[in-house]
Amino acid sequence: MSAQWFCGKVRKNPRGLKIHQAKMRCVRTVPVAQRSGNTPGETQEEVGPETNHSAQNLQVTQALNPCRTSEHRWVKWPQAYKEKEWLQFDEDADTILEAIAKGDTDQRLQNMTTIIISLAAERFGLEENRTGNLPYTMNNRSKKIHQLKQELKSQRRRFKEAREEETGPLAELRNILRKKLMTLRRAEWHRRRRKERARKCAAFIANPFGFTKQLLGKKRNGQLTCSKAEIDHHLRDTFCDRSREQDLGHCQHLIDPPTPTLDFDGKEPSWKEIQEVIKKARLSSAPGPSGVPYRVYKNCPKLLHRLWKILKFIWRRGKVAQQWRFAEGVWIPKEEELKTIAQFRTILLLSVEGKIFFSIVARHLTDYLLRNSYIDTSVQKGGIPKVSGCLEHTGVVTQLIREARESKGDLVVLWLDLTNAYGSIPHKLVEEALGRLAQA
Repeated sequence: MSAQWFCGKVRKNPRGLKIHQAKMRCVRTVPVAQRSGNTPGETQEEVGPETNHSAQNLQVTQALNPCRTSEHRWVKWPQAYKEKEWLQFDEDADTILEAIAKGDTDQRLQNMTTIIISLAAERFGLEENRTGNLPYTMNNRSKKIHQLKQELKSQRRRFKEAREEETGPLAELRNILRKKLMTLRRAEWHRRRRKERARKCAAFIANPFGFTKQLLGKKRNGQLTCSKAEIDHHLRDTFCDRSREQDLGHCQHLIDPPTPTLDFDGKEPSWKEIQEVIKKARLSSAPGPSGVPYRVYKNCPKLLHRLWKILKFIWRRGKVAQQWRFAEGVWIPKEEELKTIAQFRTILLLSVEGKIFFSIVARHLTDYLLRNSYIDTSVQKGGIPKVSGCLEHTGVVTQLIREARESKGDLVVLWLDLTNAYGSIPHKLVEEALGRLAQA
Protein backbone atom coordinates (compact mmCIF):
# COMPACT_ATOMS: atom_id res chain seq x y z
CA MET A 1 0.00 0.00 0.00
CA SER A 2 1.53 3.35 -1.07
CA ALA A 3 0.61 6.84 0.09
CA GLN A 4 1.13 10.16 -1.74
CA TRP A 5 1.17 13.68 -0.32
CA PHE A 6 0.10 16.84 -2.11
CA CYS A 7 3.77 17.70 -2.84
CA GLY A 8 4.05 14.55 -4.97
CA LYS A 9 6.18 12.55 -2.53
CA VAL A 10 5.29 8.83 -2.51
CA ARG A 11 5.95 6.48 0.40
CA LYS A 12 5.29 2.78 0.87
CA ASN A 13 3.03 3.27 3.87
CA PRO A 14 1.37 6.11 5.82
CA ARG A 15 4.01 5.93 8.52
CA GLY A 16 6.79 6.79 6.11
CA LEU A 17 4.69 9.63 4.72
CA LYS A 18 4.21 11.10 8.18
CA ILE A 19 7.95 10.96 8.84
CA HIS A 20 8.50 12.81 5.55
CA GLN A 21 5.99 15.47 6.61
CA ALA A 22 7.68 15.92 9.98
CA LYS A 23 11.19 16.22 8.50
CA MET A 24 10.50 18.32 5.40
CA ARG A 25 7.79 20.57 6.96
CA CYS A 26 5.53 19.58 4.12
CA VAL A 27 2.24 20.43 5.84
CA ARG A 28 -1.12 21.73 4.66
CA THR A 29 -2.14 24.92 6.40
CA VAL A 30 -5.35 23.63 7.95
CA PRO A 31 -6.52 24.03 11.53
CA VAL A 32 -5.49 21.17 13.72
CA ALA A 33 -7.91 19.82 16.28
CA GLN A 34 -6.87 18.45 19.64
CA ARG A 35 -7.13 14.67 19.64
CA SER A 36 -7.35 12.23 22.50
CA GLY A 37 -5.20 9.14 22.80
CA ASN A 38 -6.18 5.57 23.41
CA THR A 39 -6.58 6.23 27.12
CA PRO A 40 -9.52 8.54 28.03
CA GLY A 41 -8.36 11.94 29.24
CA GLU A 42 -4.80 11.46 27.94
CA THR A 43 -3.85 13.50 24.91
CA GLN A 44 -1.17 12.29 22.56
CA GLU A 45 0.30 15.73 21.87
CA GLU A 46 -0.09 19.39 22.55
CA VAL A 47 -0.78 21.97 19.88
CA GLY A 48 1.95 24.55 20.28
CA PRO A 49 3.45 27.46 18.38
CA GLU A 50 6.26 25.34 16.91
CA THR A 51 6.46 25.48 13.13
CA ASN A 52 8.90 22.62 12.61
CA HIS A 53 6.30 19.95 13.31
CA SER A 54 2.56 19.80 13.03
CA ALA A 55 0.40 17.97 15.51
CA GLN A 56 -1.43 16.43 12.60
CA ASN A 57 1.74 14.78 11.30
CA LEU A 58 3.12 13.29 14.51
CA GLN A 59 0.46 10.65 15.05
CA VAL A 60 2.03 7.19 15.06
CA THR A 61 -0.28 4.49 13.80
CA GLN A 62 -0.98 1.75 16.32
CA ALA A 63 0.21 -1.58 14.95
CA LEU A 64 -2.24 -4.45 14.88
CA ASN A 65 0.18 -6.66 16.76
CA PRO A 66 1.89 -4.77 19.59
CA CYS A 67 4.82 -7.17 19.61
CA ARG A 68 6.27 -6.16 16.26
CA THR A 69 6.31 -3.52 13.56
CA SER A 70 3.90 -3.59 10.65
CA GLU A 71 6.70 -4.61 8.26
CA HIS A 72 9.71 -6.58 9.46
CA ARG A 73 12.39 -5.08 7.24
CA TRP A 74 16.14 -5.68 7.22
CA VAL A 75 17.76 -2.25 7.10
CA LYS A 76 21.12 -1.73 5.43
CA TRP A 77 22.74 -0.10 8.45
CA PRO A 78 25.94 1.95 7.85
CA GLN A 79 29.32 0.88 9.12
CA ALA A 80 30.41 1.92 12.60
CA TYR A 81 33.17 4.21 11.31
CA LYS A 82 30.63 6.44 9.52
CA GLU A 83 30.14 8.57 12.59
CA LYS A 84 28.55 11.53 10.82
CA GLU A 85 25.73 9.40 9.42
CA TRP A 86 25.08 7.83 12.81
CA LEU A 87 25.12 11.17 14.63
CA GLN A 88 22.72 12.71 12.11
CA PHE A 89 20.40 9.72 12.34
CA ASP A 90 20.54 9.86 16.14
CA GLU A 91 19.68 13.56 16.11
CA ASP A 92 16.78 13.24 13.66
CA ALA A 93 15.26 10.18 15.35
CA ASP A 94 15.52 11.80 18.77
CA THR A 95 13.85 14.97 17.47
CA ILE A 96 10.90 13.03 16.07
CA LEU A 97 10.55 10.92 19.22
CA GLU A 98 10.68 14.03 21.40
CA ALA A 99 7.75 15.48 19.47
CA ILE A 100 5.59 12.37 19.90
CA ALA A 101 6.63 11.45 23.45
CA LYS A 102 3.06 10.94 24.67
CA GLY A 103 1.05 7.97 25.84
CA ASP A 104 1.85 5.15 28.24
CA THR A 105 5.21 3.39 28.45
CA ASP A 106 4.30 0.47 26.18
CA GLN A 107 3.05 2.86 23.52
CA ARG A 108 6.19 5.01 23.72
CA LEU A 109 8.39 1.93 23.45
CA GLN A 110 6.44 0.72 20.41
CA ASN A 111 6.59 4.17 18.81
CA MET A 112 10.33 4.34 19.40
CA THR A 113 11.15 1.08 17.62
CA THR A 114 8.71 1.86 14.80
CA ILE A 115 10.18 5.30 14.15
CA ILE A 116 13.74 3.97 14.22
CA ILE A 117 13.04 1.27 11.62
CA SER A 118 10.93 3.53 9.38
CA LEU A 119 13.44 6.38 9.39
CA ALA A 120 16.39 4.03 8.86
CA ALA A 121 14.66 2.23 5.98
CA GLU A 122 14.04 5.56 4.25
CA ARG A 123 17.54 6.91 4.83
CA PHE A 124 19.81 3.84 4.51
CA GLY A 125 17.67 1.56 2.36
CA LEU A 126 16.92 -2.14 2.73
CA GLU A 127 19.16 -5.13 2.19
CA GLU A 128 18.66 -6.83 -1.15
CA ASN A 129 17.94 -10.54 -1.28
CA ARG A 130 20.90 -12.34 -2.82
CA THR A 131 19.47 -14.73 -5.37
CA GLY A 132 22.82 -16.12 -6.53
CA ASN A 133 26.58 -15.72 -6.56
CA LEU A 134 28.29 -12.71 -8.09
CA PRO A 135 29.37 -13.11 -11.74
CA TYR A 136 32.94 -14.31 -12.21
CA THR A 137 35.35 -11.77 -13.66
CA MET A 138 38.58 -12.99 -15.26
CA ASN A 139 41.91 -11.42 -14.39
CA ASN A 140 44.73 -10.88 -16.89
CA ARG A 141 46.20 -14.35 -16.38
CA SER A 142 42.80 -15.99 -16.83
CA LYS A 143 42.29 -14.04 -20.04
CA LYS A 144 45.66 -15.25 -21.36
CA ILE A 145 44.74 -18.83 -20.46
CA HIS A 146 41.49 -18.46 -22.35
CA GLN A 147 43.31 -17.06 -25.40
CA LEU A 148 45.86 -19.91 -25.37
CA LYS A 149 43.07 -22.48 -25.24
CA GLN A 150 41.45 -20.90 -28.27
CA GLU A 151 44.76 -20.87 -30.10
CA LEU A 152 45.33 -24.55 -29.32
CA LYS A 153 41.92 -25.38 -30.76
CA SER A 154 42.72 -23.54 -33.96
CA GLN A 155 46.17 -25.16 -34.15
CA ARG A 156 44.56 -28.58 -33.74
CA ARG A 157 42.29 -27.91 -36.75
CA ARG A 158 45.22 -26.61 -38.81
CA PHE A 159 47.28 -29.68 -37.91
CA LYS A 160 44.56 -32.00 -39.20
CA GLU A 161 44.27 -30.06 -42.46
CA ALA A 162 48.03 -29.46 -42.96
CA ARG A 163 50.25 -31.22 -45.47
CA GLU A 164 52.96 -33.62 -44.40
CA GLU A 165 55.83 -31.09 -44.58
CA GLU A 166 53.84 -28.62 -42.38
CA THR A 167 53.01 -31.02 -39.53
CA GLY A 168 56.49 -30.78 -37.93
CA PRO A 169 56.51 -26.98 -37.36
CA LEU A 170 52.84 -27.02 -36.30
CA ALA A 171 53.52 -29.76 -33.75
CA GLU A 172 56.45 -27.77 -32.33
CA LEU A 173 54.29 -24.63 -32.12
CA ARG A 174 51.57 -26.57 -30.36
CA ASN A 175 54.08 -27.87 -27.80
CA ILE A 176 55.21 -24.33 -27.07
CA LEU A 177 51.62 -23.19 -26.53
CA ARG A 178 50.97 -26.15 -24.26
CA LYS A 179 53.99 -25.31 -22.08
CA LYS A 180 52.83 -21.69 -21.76
CA LEU A 181 49.33 -22.85 -20.88
CA MET A 182 50.66 -25.26 -18.25
CA THR A 183 52.80 -22.54 -16.66
CA LEU A 184 49.93 -20.05 -16.52
CA ARG A 185 47.53 -22.65 -15.12
CA ARG A 186 49.99 -23.60 -12.39
CA ALA A 187 50.50 -19.93 -11.44
CA GLU A 188 46.74 -19.33 -11.39
CA TRP A 189 46.18 -22.40 -9.23
CA HIS A 190 48.76 -21.18 -6.68
CA ARG A 191 47.17 -17.71 -6.66
CA ARG A 192 43.72 -19.11 -5.93
CA ARG A 193 45.14 -21.39 -3.25
CA ARG A 194 46.84 -18.44 -1.51
CA LYS A 195 43.64 -16.40 -1.71
CA GLU A 196 41.53 -19.24 -0.30
CA ARG A 197 44.03 -19.84 2.50
CA ALA A 198 44.01 -16.13 3.43
CA ARG A 199 40.20 -16.11 3.42
CA LYS A 200 40.05 -19.12 5.72
CA CYS A 201 42.67 -17.69 8.06
CA ALA A 202 40.70 -14.45 8.34
CA ALA A 203 37.47 -16.37 8.96
CA PHE A 204 39.15 -18.48 11.67
CA ILE A 205 40.59 -15.43 13.44
CA ALA A 206 37.24 -13.63 13.31
CA ASN A 207 35.21 -16.59 14.60
CA PRO A 208 37.23 -19.70 15.57
CA PHE A 209 34.25 -21.62 16.94
CA GLY A 210 32.03 -20.94 13.93
CA PHE A 211 34.78 -21.79 11.44
CA THR A 212 35.61 -25.08 13.21
CA LYS A 213 31.94 -25.99 13.46
CA GLN A 214 31.44 -25.37 9.75
CA LEU A 215 34.57 -27.34 8.86
CA LEU A 216 34.13 -30.39 11.12
CA GLY A 217 30.43 -30.30 12.01
CA LYS A 218 27.70 -32.28 10.37
CA LYS A 219 26.03 -30.92 7.28
CA ARG A 220 22.55 -29.72 8.06
CA ASN A 221 19.89 -28.66 5.62
CA GLY A 222 16.19 -29.03 5.14
CA GLN A 223 12.98 -27.13 4.61
CA LEU A 224 10.08 -27.14 7.03
CA THR A 225 6.90 -28.09 5.16
CA CYS A 226 4.28 -28.24 7.94
CA SER A 227 1.41 -25.82 8.53
CA LYS A 228 1.09 -23.18 11.24
CA ALA A 229 -1.45 -25.31 13.10
CA GLU A 230 1.05 -28.19 13.29
CA ILE A 231 3.73 -25.83 14.61
CA ASP A 232 1.40 -24.48 17.30
CA HIS A 233 0.45 -28.02 18.30
CA HIS A 234 4.10 -29.10 18.47
CA LEU A 235 5.11 -26.10 20.60
CA ARG A 236 2.17 -26.63 22.94
CA ASP A 237 3.00 -30.31 23.47
CA THR A 238 6.73 -29.67 23.85
CA PHE A 239 6.89 -26.70 26.20
CA CYS A 240 3.52 -26.51 27.96
CA ASP A 241 2.83 -28.18 31.31
CA ARG A 242 -0.78 -29.36 31.43
CA SER A 243 -0.49 -29.91 35.21
CA ARG A 244 0.90 -26.47 35.89
CA GLU A 245 -1.88 -25.48 38.30
CA GLN A 246 -1.83 -28.80 40.12
CA ASP A 247 -0.41 -28.67 43.65
CA LEU A 248 2.59 -30.99 44.02
CA GLY A 249 2.51 -31.00 47.81
CA HIS A 250 5.53 -30.84 50.08
CA CYS A 251 8.83 -31.82 48.47
CA GLN A 252 11.47 -32.84 50.98
CA HIS A 253 14.27 -32.86 48.40
CA LEU A 254 14.13 -29.10 47.86
CA ILE A 255 16.80 -27.26 49.81
CA ASP A 256 15.69 -24.54 52.21
CA PRO A 257 18.21 -21.72 51.73
CA PRO A 258 19.49 -19.86 54.78
CA THR A 259 18.42 -16.31 55.59
CA PRO A 260 20.26 -13.86 53.31
CA THR A 261 22.74 -11.50 54.91
CA LEU A 262 22.39 -8.91 52.12
CA ASP A 263 19.16 -7.80 50.49
CA PHE A 264 18.44 -7.83 46.78
CA ASP A 265 19.52 -4.67 44.99
CA GLY A 266 16.23 -3.30 43.68
CA LYS A 267 17.62 0.02 42.49
CA GLU A 268 16.74 1.24 39.03
CA PRO A 269 19.21 0.49 36.22
CA SER A 270 21.95 3.08 36.19
CA TRP A 271 23.32 4.73 33.09
CA LYS A 272 26.64 2.94 33.64
CA GLU A 273 24.93 -0.47 33.70
CA ILE A 274 23.14 0.27 30.44
CA GLN A 275 26.40 1.29 28.79
CA GLU A 276 28.19 -1.85 30.01
CA VAL A 277 25.46 -4.13 28.65
CA ILE A 278 25.51 -2.38 25.26
CA LYS A 279 29.31 -2.46 25.13
CA LYS A 280 29.44 -6.23 25.68
CA ALA A 281 26.62 -7.00 23.24
CA ARG A 282 27.58 -8.65 19.95
CA LEU A 283 26.92 -6.87 16.69
CA SER A 284 26.13 -10.21 15.03
CA SER A 285 23.08 -10.77 17.27
CA ALA A 286 19.95 -10.94 15.14
CA PRO A 287 17.18 -8.46 16.01
CA GLY A 288 13.89 -9.73 17.36
CA PRO A 289 10.31 -8.62 16.67
CA SER A 290 11.16 -4.93 17.09
CA GLY A 291 13.68 -5.11 14.22
CA VAL A 292 16.17 -2.81 16.01
CA PRO A 293 19.67 -4.37 16.39
CA TYR A 294 22.30 -3.64 19.00
CA ARG A 295 24.32 -1.53 16.58
CA VAL A 296 21.71 1.26 16.76
CA TYR A 297 22.14 1.73 20.50
CA LYS A 298 25.91 1.31 20.22
CA ASN A 299 26.17 4.23 17.79
CA CYS A 300 23.24 6.43 18.90
CA PRO A 301 23.73 7.75 22.47
CA LYS A 302 20.58 9.86 22.45
CA LEU A 303 18.37 6.92 21.52
CA LEU A 304 20.10 4.83 24.18
CA HIS A 305 19.47 7.52 26.78
CA ARG A 306 15.80 7.65 25.79
CA LEU A 307 15.58 3.86 26.09
CA TRP A 308 17.20 4.09 29.53
CA LYS A 309 14.40 6.35 30.75
CA ILE A 310 11.77 3.88 29.50
CA LEU A 311 13.57 0.95 31.16
CA LYS A 312 13.68 2.81 34.49
CA PHE A 313 9.92 3.38 34.37
CA ILE A 314 9.28 -0.30 33.55
CA TRP A 315 11.53 -1.27 36.45
CA ARG A 316 9.57 0.96 38.85
CA ARG A 317 6.15 -0.30 37.83
CA GLY A 318 7.24 -3.96 38.05
CA LYS A 319 5.46 -5.10 34.91
CA VAL A 320 7.14 -6.36 31.75
CA ALA A 321 6.35 -4.50 28.53
CA GLN A 322 3.82 -6.17 26.26
CA GLN A 323 6.24 -5.97 23.35
CA TRP A 324 8.78 -8.19 25.14
CA ARG A 325 6.33 -11.06 25.64
CA PHE A 326 6.59 -12.13 22.03
CA ALA A 327 9.45 -13.69 20.09
CA GLU A 328 10.22 -14.79 16.56
CA GLY A 329 10.96 -18.47 16.09
CA VAL A 330 13.75 -19.73 13.85
CA TRP A 331 13.80 -23.42 12.91
CA ILE A 332 17.29 -24.89 12.45
CA PRO A 333 17.70 -28.40 10.95
CA LYS A 334 19.61 -30.96 13.01
CA GLU A 335 20.69 -33.19 10.09
CA GLU A 336 20.51 -33.34 6.29
CA GLU A 337 17.33 -33.30 4.20
CA LEU A 338 14.84 -32.81 7.04
CA LYS A 339 11.16 -32.03 6.65
CA THR A 340 9.24 -32.97 9.82
CA ILE A 341 9.00 -30.45 12.63
CA ALA A 342 10.47 -32.81 15.25
CA GLN A 343 13.76 -32.86 13.32
CA PHE A 344 14.30 -29.12 13.71
CA ARG A 345 15.69 -27.14 16.64
CA THR A 346 13.93 -23.97 17.75
CA ILE A 347 15.65 -20.66 18.48
CA LEU A 348 13.62 -17.69 19.68
CA LEU A 349 14.69 -14.14 18.80
CA LEU A 350 13.71 -11.60 21.46
CA SER A 351 13.58 -7.84 21.15
CA VAL A 352 16.89 -6.14 21.87
CA GLU A 353 15.27 -3.69 24.28
CA GLY A 354 13.93 -6.58 26.37
CA LYS A 355 17.29 -8.37 26.34
CA ILE A 356 18.99 -5.24 27.66
CA PHE A 357 16.45 -5.01 30.49
CA PHE A 358 16.69 -8.66 31.49
CA SER A 359 20.50 -8.58 31.30
CA ILE A 360 20.44 -6.01 34.09
CA VAL A 361 17.93 -8.10 36.06
CA ALA A 362 20.22 -11.12 35.65
CA ARG A 363 23.18 -9.10 36.89
CA HIS A 364 21.36 -8.02 40.04
CA LEU A 365 20.10 -11.55 40.68
CA THR A 366 23.56 -13.11 40.17
CA ASP A 367 25.12 -10.55 42.48
CA TYR A 368 22.48 -11.30 45.13
CA LEU A 369 23.07 -15.07 44.92
CA LEU A 370 26.86 -14.77 45.03
CA ARG A 371 27.00 -12.30 47.92
CA ASN A 372 24.75 -14.54 50.01
CA SER A 373 26.73 -17.69 49.10
CA TYR A 374 23.70 -19.36 47.51
CA ILE A 375 25.91 -20.59 44.64
CA ASP A 376 28.93 -22.85 45.15
CA THR A 377 31.35 -21.55 42.53
CA SER A 378 33.54 -24.65 42.88
CA VAL A 379 30.70 -26.66 41.30
CA GLN A 380 28.57 -24.18 39.38
CA LYS A 381 30.52 -22.41 36.65
CA GLY A 382 27.90 -21.44 34.09
CA GLY A 383 26.42 -17.98 34.39
CA ILE A 384 29.10 -16.77 36.82
CA PRO A 385 30.74 -13.52 35.67
CA LYS A 386 34.47 -13.55 34.90
CA VAL A 387 34.60 -17.37 35.13
CA SER A 388 35.44 -19.55 32.12
CA GLY A 389 33.36 -22.52 33.23
CA CYS A 390 33.87 -24.69 30.17
CA LEU A 391 37.65 -24.31 30.28
CA GLU A 392 37.84 -25.05 34.02
CA HIS A 393 35.60 -28.12 33.85
CA THR A 394 37.42 -29.41 30.79
CA GLY A 395 40.78 -28.92 32.48
CA VAL A 396 39.66 -30.77 35.62
CA VAL A 397 38.24 -33.72 33.66
CA THR A 398 41.35 -33.90 31.46
CA GLN A 399 43.60 -33.98 34.52
CA LEU A 400 41.53 -36.74 36.15
CA ILE A 401 41.64 -38.85 32.99
CA ARG A 402 45.41 -38.35 32.71
CA GLU A 403 45.98 -39.38 36.35
CA ALA A 404 43.76 -42.45 35.98
CA ARG A 405 45.62 -43.50 32.85
CA GLU A 406 49.05 -43.06 34.43
CA SER A 407 48.09 -44.93 37.59
CA LYS A 408 46.13 -47.54 35.61
CA GLY A 409 43.11 -46.95 37.80
CA ASP A 410 39.38 -46.90 37.15
CA LEU A 411 37.52 -43.71 36.38
CA VAL A 412 33.91 -43.13 35.38
CA VAL A 413 33.02 -39.83 33.67
CA LEU A 414 29.34 -39.10 33.18
CA TRP A 415 27.79 -36.21 31.26
CA LEU A 416 24.15 -35.46 31.99
CA ASP A 417 21.90 -33.34 29.82
CA LEU A 418 18.15 -32.84 30.10
CA THR A 419 16.19 -33.28 26.90
CA ASN A 420 13.65 -30.48 26.65
CA ALA A 421 14.55 -29.14 30.10
CA TYR A 422 11.78 -26.55 30.30
CA GLY A 423 9.07 -28.88 29.05
CA SER A 424 10.09 -31.97 31.02
CA ILE A 425 10.28 -30.38 34.49
CA PRO A 426 6.97 -29.52 36.25
CA HIS A 427 6.55 -25.75 36.16
CA LYS A 428 5.01 -25.82 39.62
CA LEU A 429 8.30 -27.23 40.94
CA VAL A 430 10.21 -24.29 39.46
CA GLU A 431 7.79 -21.86 41.09
CA GLU A 432 8.14 -23.66 44.43
CA ALA A 433 11.95 -23.45 44.30
CA LEU A 434 11.89 -19.75 43.43
CA GLY A 435 9.29 -19.13 46.13
CA ARG A 436 11.51 -20.68 48.81
CA LEU A 437 14.42 -18.53 47.66
CA ALA A 438 12.25 -15.40 47.84
CA GLN A 439 11.03 -16.26 51.35
CA ALA A 440 14.55 -16.85 52.66
